[in-house]
Amino acid sequence: MRIVFFGSSEFSVPFLEAVKEQTVGVITSPDKRKNRGKKLLPNPVRVASERFGIPALATGTLDERAEEWIKNLNPNLFVVVSYGKIIPESLLSIPKCAINLHPSKLPLYRGAAPIERQIMDGVSSSAVCIIKVSKRLDRGDIIVSEPFEIDFADTREDVEKKVIRKGTKLLKEAIKIIEENGCIGKKQEGKGSYAKKITKDDEIIDWSESAVKIYNKVRALYPRPAAQTSFRGKRLKIFRCFPEKDVNVESFGRVISVFKEYFTVSCGKGALKIFEVQLEGKKRISAKDFINGMHLREGELLG
Repeated sequence: MRIVFFGSSEFSVPFLEAVKEQTVGVITSPDKRKNRGKKLLPNPVRVASERFGIPALATGTLDERAEEWIKNLNPNLFVVVSYGKIIPESLLSIPKCAINLHPSKLPLYRGAAPIERQIMDGVSSSAVCIIKVSKRLDRGDIIVSEPFEIDFADTREDVEKKVIRKGTKLLKEAIKIIEENGCIGKKQEGKGSYAKKITKDDEIIDWSESAVKIYNKVRALYPRPAAQTSFRGKRLKIFRCFPEKDVNVESFGRVISVFKEYFTVSCGKGALKIFEVQLEGKKRISAKDFINGMHLREGELLG
């Protein structure tokens, strides 16, 4: 099998490594200016392709140049993992098959942010699916899938690790199936839903919501970009917390108790124990250090 791999994020790298022996080329996004020095730096997939000795094309546009580059590699399979762009039909006609990895029980949570949206919604049972790339987003036939559980304490980082563990094995299985049986899958069944991209608004904590819903937001956005609120006029990111369901509160967003290791904030329903934070312009610290450094008092408001 001659594979051209499409990917752009850190999440893509383990999957590229899993198929590196069969991969003849990599398509990824162009270098970006990062950090304070604004240096032009390659993304993790391009760095990995160089390490594996696989030729890569870093491009923002899948144009005629990219098409010619791919055709010269004579691939018979495209593998797409966290690429972030729509692949045009002119390119999809090159290989015998094009497949994509998607971390949800399709047709549920199609779209850009399936892991985050599932955690935000409190989903506990999900799946890794290898599907055929189709004209319509994440609607291709399912070649193979495997379920996995999302625990109540799992962050996005934890779920990504689960998907990588299951998905790398599943990807190899899908390739073997395609080699033996061709590019054949099973149609998705049932009503679908869409997992829209995470926006800046999604990062803001609404203290009128329940403690469980806010907790789900915090773990869905961990470690980046992180859920945030405001405190004394500055942005406050929350990294570690846990809900208390059986707490009656009269108002929300108020510090109702301060202990040695954590403080508790009232929510629309229940309260949230907060264990780790980062104040704007400061380092990420424990709630204990935050309480001591800011002389946190009961009755103060967040948000």
